[in-house]
Amino acid sequence: MVLLRRVRVFGLIAALVAVLAIGGAAPAAADGYGNGHGNVQLYQATASANCDNVSLCGANLFGFWAWAVFNADGTVQGEVTNCGHLTKAGAPGLAGAQHFHIDGHWTIVNFGPNNPWIVITDEVDTASGGFLGTGTVVDIPSEFVPVGPAAKSHLSLAQMFFGFTGPGVTFNVTVTPMHTS
Repeated sequence: MVLLRRVRVFGLIAALVAVLAIGGAAPAAADGYGNGHGNVQLYQATASANCDNVSLCGANLFGFWAWAVFNADGTVQGEVTNCGHLTKAGAPGLAGAQHFHIDGHWTIVNFGPNNPWIVITDEVDTASGGFLGTGTVVDIPSEFVPVGPAAKSHLSLAQMFFGFTGPGVTFNVTVTPMHTS
C-alpha cells in the first residue's frame, strides 16, 4: 500500500514535471537545439522541486528537475528526472532516480487580459531506468497542464502546488522566450 501510494505520488510529480518540461524523441530534440528545418524554439522552460524536510513532507521526500523546449510548430520536447529519498535505511518507499524523455504538443491559453500561459495539451513519456525500467511508455493523449506565463518569468510555486512551504521545500519554474516577437 505504501509503495502504491509512493508510485502515485511520483506519478503526480512526473505529471507536474512533464507539465513544466515536456520533451520528445532524441532526433527531434537535437533538431530543436539548432532551430533547424524550420522548427524554431519559441520558449524554454525549466522546473525543479524538492522536499527534504521530514517534518513537512513526512516519509514522502522527493525531488524533480525538468527542462523543455516549446517549438513554433506546436511541439514540445524535454527531459525530466525525479527521485525519492528514503528517510532511514530499510524504510518503505523509493530511492534513486527515474528519468523521462517527453514529446508532446502545446498551445497558448489566456487566463485573463494580458495573461497568456504555455499549456501542454498532450504528451508521450518514455522512461529510462528507475522503478519503471527502461522503455516504459506513458501516453497522455489529452491534458491541460499550465507550464508558466508565455513571457520571461521565474515563479516560486511551493505554496500554490503543495499547499505549504518551509525550509527544504521548493518548487520553481523559469520560462525564457527564445525567438518570439
